[in-house]
Amino acid sequence: MSSEARSARRPRVLILGLPYFGKMLEEVLEGRGWNATYAAHPGRDPRGWLRLIPRVARADLVYLVSSRVDRRSPQAVLARLRRKPMVIHWVGTDVLIGLDAYRAGKASWRLLERATHLCDAPWLAEELAEMGIRAEYLPLPVTGLAEEVDPLPERFRVLLYLPVDAFDREVFDMETLLALPGELPDVEFVLIPSPPETLPGPLPPNLTATGWVEAMDALYRDVAAVVRLTSHDGTSFMALEAMSRGRYVIWTYPMHGIIEAHGQEAVVAALRDLRDRHGAGTLHPNEQGRAFVRAAFEPKELARRLSVRLRAALKRPGKERV
Repeated sequence: MSSEARSARRPRVLILGLPYFGKMLEEVLEGRGWNATYAAHPGRDPRGWLRLIPRVARADLVYLVSSRVDRRSPQAVLARLRRKPMVIHWVGTDVLIGLDAYRAGKASWRLLERATHLCDAPWLAEELAEMGIRAEYLPLPVTGLAEEVDPLPERFRVLLYLPVDAFDREVFDMETLLALPGELPDVEFVLIPSPPETLPGPLPPNLTATGWVEAMDALYRDVAAVVRLTSHDGTSFMALEAMSRGRYVIWTYPMHGIIEAHGQEAVVAALRDLRDRHGAGTLHPNEQGRAFVRAAFEPKELARRLSVRLRAALKRPGKERV
């Protein structure tokens, strides 16, 4: 292929990793001039990787949204065999798993050195530095941000988030989340995406566990606040989506427009304050949070920045160890 033909061809990027992010990034990067495809990560299934090898070979760039870094991981094998660029975008719990492998002396130095590292929250960059990784903070583009703000609902309702998978729940303060309805019996709570059978019962009458929800817009309109309680996290898409709609978010991580709270007493106090202000008619949409999200997480700008960074990785993979 001539150099002119190569320059005219859209670069191929193969996205592997978490489905929610992968499918979204496929569409985002297609819109930025990439030949982007997402493939479900085969995990440690050799047959799945065999089916994927032709696509890996054709790709100019492999973009891993979350990764394992232990020497026996498929990603480490990929780093040994592949000479083309790789990018790892760290998003949360994957950092904890990577640190465990590193501290146990099981991390693949080849993978850590050869990959370009990005992270979607500033505190993740600080954590990754322990492994000798210099990760650039680059938030993932959140395509679900709202353009308009609906008035807060007439009834004060609160949205709780608790994942279904037991592994994911390990970093969530499930005890505090499930105690909130009992502490505030006059407040209606909705919990997603865990269905009732995955929760210790019986559920209090003011808690509805709906399971997975497709129509999040309607749900955001019906709540005034969102509660997300984690011991470790990346940047929460739900927190950003809720704040873009003028909703209040109680989270265990600091961010402009967020109500930062740790532990049951602090979370209950924050909810009581919001409830009382709502009842008095003095609680208005969270304009501070909305303004911050629209300025710091503008989707088109983040998509542009991500595309620029990935194109730079194509030209100069470099070494990202400190």
